[in-house]
Amino acid sequence: MIRDFQDSDKEAFLRLNDIFVHWLSPLDEKRLKYILARANYARCAVDPLTDDMIGALISYPHTVDDPDHCNIAWLRQTLDAFQYIDRVIVSASAQGKGVGRRLYADLEHFASQRGLPHLACEVNTRPDNPASHAFHIHQGFHAIGDRDFPEKDTAVRYYAKKLQSVS
Repeated sequence: MIRDFQDSDKEAFLRLNDIFVHWLSPLDEKRLKYILARANYARCAVDPLTDDMIGALISYPHTVDDPDHCNIAWLRQTLDAFQYIDRVIVSASAQGKGVGRRLYADLEHFASQRGLPHLACEVNTRPDNPASHAFHIHQGFHAIGDRDFPEKDTAVRYYAKKLQSVS
């Protein structure tokens, strides 16, 4: 089941972020609050029996007011308009069970209804996240560029997916 992100989900989301922090940037409650305040999409996949979070996706449009977000700035130079995927996390126990696909399908519908022509994101290439690259390619995303961050010892590949217009 997919539902809107609630305040009560913050603790579980921060725990998941900590588990996968090697592919995500560190996140504390203050930064999560900042991200959620800018998000126009924040939804969770939950276990229908327990209501426990098993995945979540936080996203915002290219017009978001976040002047220090270097990935959005790079994407703005490449794409005219897009829905940016800031964070997507699926618990280890739920990976490979369609949770990510359902969250992305829900986001695609959301973005298409708002007339946004692309979804966009980045995936680490250092440290490499091959499962995420494969997932995005399987979902119809195409690589549109790479960027190195030597000061952080990280690198990313940017992806975009063209969305179908909703009539």
